[in-house]
Order: sequence, then structure tokens, then C-alpha cells
Amino acid sequence: MRKSGVILLVTVCFLPSLCAQKTRFGQEPPKAKAGVEYPIKVHISGIHIRTNCLQEPVDVSSRVSCNDTLYADAIVNGAKIELMGDFLWFPGYPIPLAPGDYQARLFKDHRTKNAPPLFLEYELVFPDRSVWHSTVTGFTE
Repeated sequence: MRKSGVILLVTVCFLPSLCAQKTRFGQEPPKAKAGVEYPIKVHISGIHIRTNCLQEPVDVSSRVSCNDTLYADAIVNGAKIELMGDFLWFPGYPIPLAPGDYQARLFKDHRTKNAPPLFLEYELVFPDRSVWHSTVTGFTE
């Protein structure tokens, strides 16, 4: 084998090990649409990143898929709730969610009358106009 071939082979095999950091490539978060109102004020007081694992039933063996999920402690209309949504991270794109005030809109309301606010779906708008879709997974009073 020629010297250049060996160097090329070593380079091709060695380069992936340099990028040991977990990287997920994909689309940027969606942007807020023009003309859509976000009338609800949401105060975020804390964020947590947790790993959620789901087991997918497959014949004899089962696969487990794990993803990072973002949880936010929030106050909406005076109620303390926990919001859960996708952990958005892309190379060069920082986590836009930090403690503070945000505008939001109610995306889906699955409740019956006088039911607790569980599983309501909200869209929060970040300062760069990107949108974070979240679901209420807990509440306290």
C-alpha cells in the first residue's frame, strides 16, 4: 500500500473519534407566524433537562429509545405548572429558554369543564421569534 493510501485510511478512521460530543443535526426550531397572537404571559422560574426513555414493543425483543426532554417550572395565570417539551439544541444554536417572562398561546385544550390544567398544550415565543411547543405535565397551588 502506498504511503498516501495509508495516511488517507488513518485520517478517515481517526476523524470521527475527534467528534466524540453527541450532536443531533436537524431543522431549526419553528418561528412564530405573522399575525398569530400570543396573549398569555408565562413566567419561567426554572428549567430542568431530563432523559426520558420509551420502550417500543417489538415482537420478541423490545427497543428502548432515550431523548433529552426540557422541563420548565412556570406560572401561568397565577397557577404554578410544569411544562414539558423537546430539548432544542443544534450546533451554534443556544438553549433559548432561560428564567424570565415570555408570551404564549394556548395551542390545545383537551380538558372538560372544571378539570385540572394537565395536558394543556402551549406555544411559547422566545425573543428570536422561535416557538417552543410544550405540554403541562404537573401543577401545584
